[in-house]
Amino acid sequence: MTKYRIMTFDGGGTLGALSLQLLNRLVQQNPKLIRNTHVFAGNSIGSFTALALASGRSPKETFRYFMEKILPAFSVSRPGGPVFNQQLPYSGFIKAVRGFFPSDLRLKNLKKRIVVPSFQLYSPELNRWTPVLFHNFPGSPYLNEKASDVILRSSGAPATQRAYQNYVDGYVVATNPSTASISFAVGKAKVPLDQIAVLSIGTGETPTQLKRDTHGWGMVSADNIRPENLKDLPPNWGVILDRSPNEPLLPFLQIVAGGNGYYESMVSSNLLGNRFFRLDPRIPNLSKTDPAVVPAVIEIANNTNLQPAVQFIEKNWN
Repeated sequence: MTKYRIMTFDGGGTLGALSLQLLNRLVQQNPKLIRNTHVFAGNSIGSFTALALASGRSPKETFRYFMEKILPAFSVSRPGGPVFNQQLPYSGFIKAVRGFFPSDLRLKNLKKRIVVPSFQLYSPELNRWTPVLFHNFPGSPYLNEKASDVILRSSGAPATQRAYQNYVDGYVVATNPSTASISFAVGKAKVPLDQIAVLSIGTGETPTQLKRDTHGWGMVSADNIRPENLKDLPPNWGVILDRSPNEPLLPFLQIVAGGNGYYESMVSSNLLGNRFFRLDPRIPNLSKTDPAVVPAVIEIANNTNLQPAVQFIEKNWN
């Protein structure tokens, strides 16, 4: 019998609208969904959702704030990004996140357990960079961290936003934090594996692929790296400018970001079997930084068949 319930949210920038709308639809089907969840985990924009829910904010309120305040922070791009310059000004996003959470709200004050991946560029204790899993389980060294700081530390995506307090986006550790959450449930909460269930909500699966010959590719062309000649840059692991709709713009970065999401689902499913459910509808190759894609994303969320997820919740969340 399931006794410990975990809900996780992927990163994905503006595509966070998809997971939030899916969540709102699920809550309409099962109003006890949030109340009966023990752990919320999220990476990047998913950490915003996870900590909002863990602090007692409703999915509806969180979605409304995301649409009204968070999305506008993605609305201004800078010339040269994401290859040669930071693509998004970060100040608006910082202000929006801080505006949603009380300045004195710390991880120890949250109503639910949380797990948030991030990556610290330099740890004085270790004398190197290191992955970090922020959490508020008993004995956590992060209990006094501000909720807003933890979100921002998990959300500074390299190539689009600057680092925050020497931390960058948790997707370099885990786009999908389901396996990390299971490990905390077993290791910190001492819950047997056969009593854990995980509902993992993604920000849309894009059919990304790379069929072309990659022989001889490097990270950038040695003969032509000046921004003014960017249009002549040949395909490489750093960037593909002459790409098809399903090819990645930044191959290496997107392999890291997208590949570990599949890996996490595979491992979590192997650990839990039918007590793991991945809700991640297929979407076109949409921008994670352009708010103009959000209406299409919400339409996809509204048209997604939720019956398998609803059945999973009825079995494991009641």
